[in-house]
Amino acid sequence: QYQLLVGALHALAGGTNDGIRPATMVMDSYLLRALALAGYAPSLTDCARCGMPGPHQSFSPAAGGMVCLRCRPPASAHPAPATISYLTALLTGDWPATREIDEPVLREGSGLVAAFTAWHLERGLRSLTHVERG
Repeated sequence: QYQLLVGALHALAGGTNDGIRPATMVMDSYLLRALALAGYAPSLTDCARCGMPGPHQSFSPAAGGMVCLRCRPPASAHPAPATISYLTALLTGDWPATREIDEPVLREGSGLVAAFTAWHLERGLRSLTHVERG
């Protein structure tokens, strides 16, 4: 966790070797990676319930990430493929892949990260309202 925090602060200071990232992007990457370190990594390719190889079209925080049509719970989100690629880059720390992210993708990804985090922590994070979210 300490190394993640240091990495996030480094990224906020522009230490990603290709420029400064928006605070929302750094925070979302930190949250995804911290949850993954705690054993709650979202499944972004295979179905989070049955393991069927993806890509899939639906995202469910309660199910643990992307889900196939058969496992998709009601009210699942249907993120754009670019958003899932973006979340994968955030989860793996692939900063060059986040260089030219469109605002709608950033916003949609941030909403999915917030929902996933709130579900797995079983509460919302009050500090999320203090970070500008697109």
